Order: sequence, then structure tokens, then C-alpha cells
Amino acid sequence: MIKNFESNVPIIKHIPLFLKYCREKGLSEKTYENYDHYLKKLIAWLKKIKKEDLKPHELTVEDGRSYQLHLSRYRDEKGKPLKRITQHYYLIALRALLSYFTAKDIISLNSDKIVLSRLNRKRKDIKLISLDQTKELLSLCNIKTIIGLRNRCILEVLMSTGLKINQLRKLNKDDLEIISKIVSGDALYWIKRYLKTRKDNNKALFVNYRSRRKSDRRLTSRSIERITKEYGEIMRFSFSLTPEILRWSHAFSVSNEEVKINNIYLHRKMNIKEYLKECLIEKLLRSSDSKSQKLKRKFDYKWHVIEKAIGKETFWLKENIFVIPEKFRYNNPSFLGCDDCVLRKIAILIISGSVSCTEFIVDDYKSFWKNFSEKPTLNRISIHGGKWHRRMMDIVIDYFEKNIGKIIIGKVVIEPALTHGRADLGFRIKENRNLYIEIGDISSFFKLWYNLATMKNSIFLIISSEDKIIKFVT
Repeated sequence: MIKNFESNVPIIKHIPLFLKYCREKGLSEKTYENYDHYLKKLIAWLKKIKKEDLKPHELTVEDGRSYQLHLSRYRDEKGKPLKRITQHYYLIALRALLSYFTAKDIISLNSDKIVLSRLNRKRKDIKLISLDQTKELLSLCNIKTIIGLRNRCILEVLMSTGLKINQLRKLNKDDLEIISKIVSGDALYWIKRYLKTRKDNNKALFVNYRSRRKSDRRLTSRSIERITKEYGEIMRFSFSLTPEILRWSHAFSVSNEEVKINNIYLHRKMNIKEYLKECLIEKLLRSSDSKSQKLKRKFDYKWHVIEKAIGKETFWLKENIFVIPEKFRYNNPSFLGCDDCVLRKIAILIISGSVSCTEFIVDDYKSFWKNFSEKPTLNRISIHGGKWHRRMMDIVIDYFEKNIGKIIIGKVVIEPALTHGRADLGFRIKENRNLYIEIGDISSFFKLWYNLATMKNSIFLIISSEDKIIKFVT
């Protein structure tokens, strides 16, 4: 049995070991960066109070309280204090460090002794901007300058992909093939136009042209936030424009009306190929010598993690996509007649990244399509009823016909042929992709899986109700 011991190494020198431990545990790069940032203030504080040689077992509850007091009284160069939520993050980093000592059997203060004050968090009300405001916002970018052209690309990508800031800033010029699969046709056009002006060797897609650094000029998250905020101020919005608002505007454009989107659920993606490769390496290491044992896996995935993700997606598909009753099905091959088997195949497509899946829901039983029906509201009857289905067909056709030349190219096609079966409606959209729509039920899960697996560069919308849309992109 391993006994706890007192370490003679100061806390400050343990911090790099803790950060290395975080990498080995498979924590995200962003979590690693945050811990590194927040613990630097702890180091500065220990040096300030002449306790840079303080050992883990010498840290007391009183020291913890003094550090909390220091954070509450801290003022930056402009005299601004730390927000309570920011103080919270610094203390969470300290607690994580103390938990690391426990994991390594090093005697130290229990992490529970660092008490976190309760925060009164208000529900975040997401603001949305209309399509007209979006167009005006994009027109503000002076595309005659390299910075204006870069900013236009940033805004286009944020609005067409739903990427988070950290994901956006990590895009590289070599990722163009991947980018082309997730952005709209307009965004791709501006990216290609922007890249033609790039004569530098920096691998980052979006760089800071005012940076004095020669090697790493990649835009920071803060810079991207500042860019969107500045354009929002020019537009004179009553709120601060953030990248998050632009991300949500893509979902807003689905309906072209002022609806509050209660939830956008982006389904989980995992790099299964990379995981299997790592599993093979791990298997080889089990029977190798001591030197090979030092080669630790970069990822901490276990097979049960992937199985859990598959199971979660399978359950979601079963609960959210409606299929007509068994006795009314047709063309459903017997060798894949088991719905659970086919659902598992669809789930694997989603978590492997071969198919992206997004769920759009509006709040308070409002309708995406309210403004495109003759009546202000729709009669909410069973989605299995023929009347509801025909009514929704008319409304969706009416919506897209009003957007010919804006969203779609050509005419609406009723019952277009798919690789397997037919869809209710079909369109050719400006992203140079085919868009297929199923209203209400689908004939079978097999039909959905087969078309998702075989029809590349396509978008499938399943309108299961007036307030819910499920989007698949292959």
C-alpha cells in the first residue's frame, strides 16, 4: 500500500509537473492553457508574500483565505478589479492543483478547504440579428484592404458554420478542403479571395497584421471578439455584438423570422480512426520493454467512451425521428430490418464526423414557418395526419419559392429521387449542394442511413414539427 508523503519540492516547481499531468490525462488544450494562465497569478502571489519555497504540506487554510482576499482586492493597471467569476476560475485552478497532489499521494491541503462562493448566474439571453442586419454588417468590411477582407472572412465563417472562437482561430490555410465541407458557398468564395492576397508563410488562416511577432501571428480569441464588437458598435446595436451571436444567426436564417431559439444541439464528433490507431499502439506497448513503456498514449479514450457516445446518439435518433408504422413500410431490405442496427450505423456516421447533425428548436411552441402560412398560427394536429403533412408541404414550398435567387437556384422539386426512395421536397441551393426535405415521418431508418452514407455533399432537413428541424450534412 502506497503511503502519503511530504514533498520537499516547492509548490511553484510542482506546477509544471501538474500541467504535464493534465496533458497526460487528455484534458483539452484550452483547459491546459487556462490552468497555465490562472496558476501564474498564484506563483506571483507566493513570490510577493515571500513564500516561493512553500511546500505542498505547508500550505494552510489561512493561506487559502489570504489568496482569496488578494484576488478580491486585486486591481490591474487601469484600476479595474477582477470579476467574481474570474476570481472563481483562479480558485478552481488552485483546487485542481491540490487534487493533483492527492492523486500523487503528496500530503497537502484538501481541495475542499478552498471554498468557492456561490455565484448568482442569470440565464444568458441570446440576442439574434436579422438577415438584413447580417447583410449590412458584412458590407461594413472594407474588402479593398487586407484587414477588411480578413474580417469579412471571419464574419462569413462564424455565421455559416457555428464554429466556436477557439475552433475558428485554430483553422489553418492547409485546412481548405475541410473548410469547404462546413462553410457556405459565399464564405468559401471570400476565403479563397482572401488567401490569394496572402504572401506570407504563416500556416494560420487568420493572422494579426499588426502583430510584432514574426513566427506566431495567429489571431487570438480576444482579437476576434474585439473585431465583432467594433462592427456591432458601428451598427449601433443596443447590445454588444459577439461571435456567439453570429454563430446563432445561421440558425436564425433557417426561418427568416424573429424567433428565440431555445436550443441548438450540435452532436458529438470523435476521431475514431485516431483512437483505433492509439489502441493498437497501447496493445503493442503491453508486451514491450521498459523503454517502450515510457511512450504514453496522447489520448485517454477508452472503448466504452465511444460506445457510450454511439449509444447516446442511437437513443436520440430513436426518440426524435419519427418512422411510419411497420405495416405501412415498403422497400425495407430484410437484411437490415432491425431499426436498432440501422440507428447504430447512423450514430457512427455522426460521431465519426462523416455526417454532421444539428437540432434546431424554437421556444414557447412558436413556429419556424408562422410568417409563411395564410393563417398566423397552425393547427397542431398529429404529424401522422395527411392534412398536417399537406399543409406543411404548402408552407415550406411557399417559403422557398419566395427565396428563389436568394437561397435556392431554380424551382422546387416535389418528390425528388434519392439513392434510396424519394424525399418530399428537393432544391438546389447556392452552396452548390442539393437540399432534401422530409416532412413529418420518414419511411424507414434504413432509407435515412443509406442516403446519408451514399449521397455526398448534400443537406437533409427533417421537419418533425413546426418548432423543430433536424439537419444532416454529408
